[in-house]
Amino acid sequence: MAETAVRFALLLAALACACRAPDPRPDVDRRAISAGTWTVPGHASLLTGRLPTSHGAYRAPGGTNAATALDASVETLAERLSAAGYDTAAFLANHAYLDPAFGLSRGFRVYETENLYPAATLVRRVTHWLDHEARRPAFLFLNVLDAHEPYAAPPPYDRLFPGRLEHVGDVNAEYLKTGRLPAPDVLAHCVSQYDGELRYMDDQVGRLLAELRRLGRYDGALIVLTADHGELFGEHGVLGHGTLPWDALVHVPLIVKYPHSSRRGIVDRPVSLADVAPTILTLLGLPPLRDAQGAPLWERSGPVVAEEVSPTGDVARAVYDDTGHVLFAQDDGERRQLALYDLGTDPNEEQPLPVEGAGARLETELASLLAGMARAPRGPVPTRTPKLQERLRALGYVQ
Repeated sequence: MAETAVRFALLLAALACACRAPDPRPDVDRRAISAGTWTVPGHASLLTGRLPTSHGAYRAPGGTNAATALDASVETLAERLSAAGYDTAAFLANHAYLDPAFGLSRGFRVYETENLYPAATLVRRVTHWLDHEARRPAFLFLNVLDAHEPYAAPPPYDRLFPGRLEHVGDVNAEYLKTGRLPAPDVLAHCVSQYDGELRYMDDQVGRLLAELRRLGRYDGALIVLTADHGELFGEHGVLGHGTLPWDALVHVPLIVKYPHSSRRGIVDRPVSLADVAPTILTLLGLPPLRDAQGAPLWERSGPVVAEEVSPTGDVARAVYDDTGHVLFAQDDGERRQLALYDLGTDPNEEQPLPVEGAGARLETELASLLAGMARAPRGPVPTRTPKLQERLRALGYVQ
């Protein structure tokens, strides 16, 4: 596993279920693959059970930070749960790419994106909602943004990990302006601060879980902690995320606590974030989302796919199998470029192998998957509005 694969912008989805008999399935820590490499497609796949080219929320022409909204015909997890009688609420610290204009608010009774950063502020707001506003049963969806550029952990978390430098400027802004990676010692500083941000987030999420216990809503809850993407710190010549689907960028954690479960287990095989919504609906005895490519985690079979759609519509895909191989397939509309890697011996994906054998099999499985998947049309581009441009600038995405 690449070192940076464990660094992520944390999401938490907690489903406070109605009381039910103990679930026989174990708690699970899985090797998950995000369906996208950045916020919009990753979140959309998490909430729809579809790959980006099927749900329509991905990059758009007009700059690397332009993004399309979720296709209006695509059903979301919140819509399905709301129709089934669940109270639905989302509290999202990323107020730019998770703005309601992207269509991810559909089905949520409460959808807030303002004044929810840093994580301690978000936890206070969610605690108030749980204490005074939440109904039973409830679906709660959170986005925590603290593990994010410009990599500046709050005290005392900024000094927990080695590599910190004094008086480092806005590294991300300089990288976006020049395209040049920072010096190795500056990259080490960024890693130390990112790790500090993760530790801070971990403590804040712990506070929220303690609140669920205080309210008696923890044991019966289905809790999913995962991430929409990882982060690159110089690997493949990149600082940040939103680029080709390298393993360090799409390999994310996925921790599932089933209702009333005391068993624990670890499954080290690829699953997809598109499997999360089908898992929740199956556990609740509800029908699957229309045209979902994901499956309940315990039924997952076949290749796991991550996608990155370029502003011109070209698609780069990473296709994972159960043997530790990943096939890179880049389509430009006229031809496909392929590269095969063995993550067991080459976790940083630096030494491509001959495509024959495992690569050819993965290419056939990918073709079969794509043949049965309708591609969503490009929708509106909310990021062209002045409001969202300013918010993207505040998050460091726009200069």
